[in-house]
Amino acid sequence: MRKAEARNIFKEKRFSISATDKMKWDDLLLIHFQTLRLPFLDYVLSFYPIEQNNEVNTFLITDYLHFKNPNLKICYPKTNLKDCTMQAIICNADSIFEANEFNIPEPLDTEVANPESIDLVIAPLLVFDLRGYRVGYGKGFFDRYLKECREDCIKVGFSYFDPLDSIDDANDFDVPLDFCITPERVYVF
Repeated sequence: MRKAEARNIFKEKRFSISATDKMKWDDLLLIHFQTLRLPFLDYVLSFYPIEQNNEVNTFLITDYLHFKNPNLKICYPKTNLKDCTMQAIICNADSIFEANEFNIPEPLDTEVANPESIDLVIAPLLVFDLRGYRVGYGKGFFDRYLKECREDCIKVGFSYFDPLDSIDDANDFDVPLDFCITPERVYVF
C-alpha cells in the first residue's frame, strides 16, 4: 500500500476508535513498552498527542520514563514550517504549549537539545509496516530530524493497529523504527 492511501485509511480507522478502547489500548501500549530493555536515557524526544486526532497518549510513556529517571530531559518538537525542519525543545512540568498553524501543540520554551544528545525518539505515525517504516502525516519533520540523531538513537513508534506488509513507496529519505508497539505485541526491526 502506498503512503497516501494508508494515510487516508488509517486516519479514518483512528477516528472510529471509541474512548473506552483508546484508554484500554493506551494502557496496553505502556505495558508492552515497559518490557523493553532500554539503556540509561538522558534525553527523550516525544510528541504532544493531538486529542482530536485520537493519537496515542504519549504522556503515559514519558511519565513512566520520567518516573524511572527523574533527571531525564523530555523534549518536544518545535517546527519551522517554511523549510519543514524541527528542533527538540527541552520541556518541564510547567512548560506551556501553543498550537501552530497545523494545530500541533508546540512548546514556548526555548532551550534546544542537540540532536546528537537524543537517546530515544517517540515518533508519530498512523501506520507502519513489517520493515519498520512508518506513515506519518506527510511533512517529513521527524524523518529529517532523525537523520541528525546518533546512529544508536532508539526510534519507537506506537500504533493501535497491526502493521501493513509493506509501505510500497518508502524510500531512502524515510528512517525506519527500531521498535513499534501495538496493543497486542512489540515489533522489533
